Amino acid sequence: MDQPACLGCRELLQRVAELDALVVELTRRLEESLRAGKRQAAPFRKGPPKLDPKTPGRKSGEAHGPHGHRPPPPPDQISECHDAPLPDAWRVGGRPAWLHAWVGERATAYAIDPRRSAAVLEGVIGIHFDGILGHDGFASYGRFAEAIHQQCVAHVLRRAREMLETATRGAVRFPRQVVALFTEAIHSRNEHLRGAMTLADLQARREEFDARLLDLTARPRSAPENERLAKHLWSHAGQWFAFASDPTIEATNWLAEQAIRPAVVNRKVWGGNRTAVGAAAQGVLMSVWETCRRQAHSALDYVSQTLRSAGSLLLPGPALLPTPRMGT
Repeated sequence: MDQPACLGCRELLQRVAELDALVVELTRRLEESLRAGKRQAAPFRKGPPKLDPKTPGRKSGEAHGPHGHRPPPPPDQISECHDAPLPDAWRVGGRPAWLHAWVGERATAYAIDPRRSAAVLEGVIGIHFDGILGHDGFASYGRFAEAIHQQCVAHVLRRAREMLETATRGAVRFPRQVVALFTEAIHSRNEHLRGAMTLADLQARREEFDARLLDLTARPRSAPENERLAKHLWSHAGQWFAFASDPTIEATNWLAEQAIRPAVVNRKVWGGNRTAVGAAAQGVLMSVWETCRRQAHSALDYVSQTLRSAGSLLLPGPALLPTPRMGT
């Protein structure tokens, strides 16, 4: 190629040639770094890759056993053992506590207490409560002798179905009979709600269900799991089919299960409360918020009106629940 006669043009072409060479060199270095990054097995690797890198999964060798698990150490190498307790339902100041949730027709109440028993509920509704009490098989609820008890049917059905997954031979008969009996009772209640069965017929079937359950649980069972379930059903006889006498009674305690979920999510976020005063305040606030939600009221407005009325005798306090009408 002929060189231009102009001195400025020759210098410009030389500069362009140098820049082209620099671009080629930078492109080569960039490609090398990209290839090296693709070959890198782990971040921040130093030095060349190993010829026999360790692979995840089952380890080879007799020290890890035939299934890739290390064998336990011999007794002479164990200095002491510690029991690791399972996480508790709640924590107050680092100590275990329990979250209680109760759902009524118009309100929901929460309480955080170190006691697990129904004594916490007794402090709310009284020992002489004579309404409907739906719950699981916790024996502490038996203190409310004047109440109409409805044991949670879902817990029994879930337990019987889990037993069927491991039962063999003749042991499958009893859990199948339990599932069939409770399923039939629920279907009968649903038929009444659809108008296909009268209330009198449903109540008559309730007596039949009670008798069949007593006959089913009276016979001894050879399988230990079946015997424990039969004893549990027999111990709460008369508390399983209250929904057949009154179809408005829920057969399960799913309302309380749903009410406790938001509180459990909060507990997983911060772990609990630091003081008993904070736990009591949280129980009150959760009760107010959930009850306001069920009543379609603004919880923020209710709390604001409550605080303002507490500081002024002229402002009436807001009502969380509607006042029942008194007959004349």
